[in-house]
Amino acid sequence: MNTTYLSLEIKRIVRSPQFTIFTIGMPVAMFLLFGSIFGKLVTPNGLASNVQTMINLAAYGASGGALFTGTRVAQERTDGWQRQLRLTPMRGPGYLVVKVISAMAVALPVLVVVFAAGLATGVQMSAGQWALTLVSLWIGVLPFAVLGLAIGLFGKGDTVGAVTGALMMPLGMLGGLWIPLYFLPEWMGTLAHFFPTYWLGRVGVEPLAHAGGMGLAALVLVGWLVIPGLVVVRRFRLDTARL
Repeated sequence: MNTTYLSLEIKRIVRSPQFTIFTIGMPVAMFLLFGSIFGKLVTPNGLASNVQTMINLAAYGASGGALFTGTRVAQERTDGWQRQLRLTPMRGPGYLVVKVISAMAVALPVLVVVFAAGLATGVQMSAGQWALTLVSLWIGVLPFAVLGLAIGLFGKGDTVGAVTGALMMPLGMLGGLWIPLYFLPEWMGTLAHFFPTYWLGRVGVEPLAHAGGMGLAALVLVGWLVIPGLVVVRRFRLDTARL
């Protein structure tokens, strides 16, 4: 892996105004809004509503930040950047690894800022719970980084951003991250199980709720990691073979 290219990739992302406004600003604003609506009610799993809301919106923001990696990949394909990389010592696997790591690097500050907003507004957890929840969510974002990469390898630079933005709405709403599922009809709770965002939220909540579902949530997210990962490898090989 080329660490210089990785450093440049991360700097390019974090210096973008869209990163600050949409990737970080939007989930924080949504947390403040929904947090004020739901207050400190106790949820069916025993958590305070503001804790659940913070975790859900942190998961939503981090997964969205990772997923939007695909827009940069698609633009680079459109601009011929992948063709140029073939003239450098960097190989295909290194390029893919850099993209995934940069997506994970984007997700981390989103989690930190949303958690900081939660702390500032009165969310109460022990130091160990803060750390465990943060790490669990961050690791759980990995499938979204790979899924975003897959989208980018199939799309074009001028359309992938819109497609990803449209995809994030059902992922957040139907995955139970915007509005708690216990406020919604039962059929929506059943439907949520088909969305990776639901399981990401479970991964964040399980260290606190101790409902015994961490293993299942982790297993489902591994599935969401492996299948897009195979798609990425196959598509990238086809792309490079045509170049």
